[in-house]
Amino acid sequence: MKTNKILIAFIFVLGMSTFTSCNSTENEIAEKMQSGVVLIANSSYYELALSNGETFYFSDFSDEDGIQGLVANVDSIEPLITFGTGFFISNDGLIATNAHVVSGQANDKDVKREMSRIIENVKQTIRQLYDENMEYYREYCDLAEVAKYSSSYSLEEFNKIVAVRDAYAQELNDLSDTYSYLSDMNMSDPELKYVNKLFVAYNNTFVTDIKDLKNCVMRKIDNEHDVAVIQLADKKTPNECYAFNVPDESPFEKYSFGEKIVRTFGTDKNATLVLMGFNYGPKLAFTEDGIRSQHTSGSVSQVNSSTIMYTIPAMPGSSGSPVVNLRGELVAINFAGISATQSFNYGVYAKYLWNLIDDMYGH
Repeated sequence: MKTNKILIAFIFVLGMSTFTSCNSTENEIAEKMQSGVVLIANSSYYELALSNGETFYFSDFSDEDGIQGLVANVDSIEPLITFGTGFFISNDGLIATNAHVVSGQANDKDVKREMSRIIENVKQTIRQLYDENMEYYREYCDLAEVAKYSSSYSLEEFNKIVAVRDAYAQELNDLSDTYSYLSDMNMSDPELKYVNKLFVAYNNTFVTDIKDLKNCVMRKIDNEHDVAVIQLADKKTPNECYAFNVPDESPFEKYSFGEKIVRTFGTDKNATLVLMGFNYGPKLAFTEDGIRSQHTSGSVSQVNSSTIMYTIPAMPGSSGSPVVNLRGELVAINFAGISATQSFNYGVYAKYLWNLIDDMYGH
């Protein structure tokens, strides 16, 4: 009987060792999966079409800075280039990321309000300039009348005074025309269009020019949960790039028998989470050895119905990064940090990505 107890204990210890080995280290996960992480470049601008036929273009919009880079000619627009992270989820070039990495965040209502404010400010400036120029115009009108009949002024001096008077008159006409043009602008129902081109750079490759980037197209987007799927234009994931599996169930809820034992007596597969992405975009990614992603790890701080908070340090550029557990299971897509000074970040559950893919194929 004693022998049987020893044998059972030995088998249990051996089994525990086997179960525990199911988990991987952070470096093992990174070595296996980082080839599937890509740097996303989004070149974009906005097109604002007014109902009276006028069209304006601007590079960016924010609540703090308003409309930026406003021009009236599309050839003059300087697109805004932003960076984020994505990761392959299939062999036909599908790439998952955040919606905000590949789409515009401005809305018609805010842009309409800001554009109306800009127009009113310009009109006010024009009124001020018109009043100032009117004073100078009247002065030169009076001076021209004096010079016309006074022997104190030569013909040459008279002609110069008249030329200045006429220049002010033309300026007044131009200001008046511009004011009327702005007043006729109809901001009642503007149409806002986001125009962008998407590119990716593979991890561990060299990028020296825009032509080294790979063209992508938008496939599906879920703005509510901030997830999106884009695709390589040639629909071919490179053979050397890892493709992440997107689970239909949360790894926080789905445990195998062995994983339950390990969770009870050893290390929970979700005890540590690993994020792989491009912190600060090309600033850190571009190295002498080519494009290199970074991997960081942390623990779960808070879980709710739609998002998860973790103590993984991340910076701008890591939006869209895959977050996996110690089994290499996709847990979340990183999308936001609490602040630049705190090492807390949020991720949206991978289930929303699975739902998006399922909806994309009409299942």
